[in-house]
Amino acid sequence: FAVDEINAAGGVNGAKFELVVYDDKADASMAATVVRRALFDDKAVAIFGPNMSSAVLGVHTLAQQARRPMLVGATSPSFRYDKVKNDFLFRLRADDGVKVAQQVKYIVENLKAKKPGVIYGSTDYCTSALDVAKETFAKYGIQIVAMEQMKEGDKDATGQILKLKNAGIDCLVGLTHEPEAAVAVKQVRQLQLNVPIVGFSAWGVPAFTDLAGDAAKGVISVQGFNPADTDPVVKKFVDSYKAKWGREPSDPAQCYYDGVYVLKEAIKLAGSTDSEKIAEALKKVEYYGVQGRMKLDALHNFTNVCYISEFDGKNWKIIAKL
Repeated sequence: FAVDEINAAGGVNGAKFELVVYDDKADASMAATVVRRALFDDKAVAIFGPNMSSAVLGVHTLAQQARRPMLVGATSPSFRYDKVKNDFLFRLRADDGVKVAQQVKYIVENLKAKKPGVIYGSTDYCTSALDVAKETFAKYGIQIVAMEQMKEGDKDATGQILKLKNAGIDCLVGLTHEPEAAVAVKQVRQLQLNVPIVGFSAWGVPAFTDLAGDAAKGVISVQGFNPADTDPVVKKFVDSYKAKWGREPSDPAQCYYDGVYVLKEAIKLAGSTDSEKIAEALKKVEYYGVQGRMKLDALHNFTNVCYISEFDGKNWKIIAKL
């Protein structure tokens, strides 16, 4: 609804945004189809998404080829600027290199875990997070004692959970997508693996808690957004979102909301809707939004803000904002 707000206020440089929406169905192949359509048929000035990391990895070079900005909320460190060197790819929320490092820091420094175990998925989103976890635990001199993988779509993780339990882990580190997180947590409870559970961003959204039900209570997550934040800018966003949609926003709504305003500021700064000029302006824009200060860093991330929160069975209670 950021587009609606901006257009109602007169647009940018005398023109209004036109929003064209496609569904990539969280599928890399479909993402390639719709991104090509947006870039080469619709001649979009800029693209928001894909939001799935594996899809971004597959299509970001199309934006590079077309020389048009692609602003994404996907969080894998695999497409940081130092790895892909794409001047037209911009990230709108903290990546998992940041969030998983904070996740591990909390596990070690606050929970005092010495024998962590990991349940992880098979997509780049999950495996790149696992790499960050292994590297960060190693910096603390701690070895992960067991690592078990779930494939996307798995409905049972009994074998993996039993192996983790038998390994004597003292904390479960969750690095899967939401459906697999719900399966894992339910079976952790059923098999009485009584250790703290700390998941990364997919474990901190309604898509996880709705599926996990009562089993989600007590889960800790590193989040990209928490609607309970009392910051006035966050509160205004949450209230406006609820008034329009009838429910609270969840991650990644905040990053695309901020992203539209960042794009607006870039167009103003460029004085043009020429995509190459906008891409250059995006490197210079500084905007204060729902996620605080939005300013591009050397990795082409606009923000590193994240939260450590615990689910009480109804809401996520903020432990720390980082």
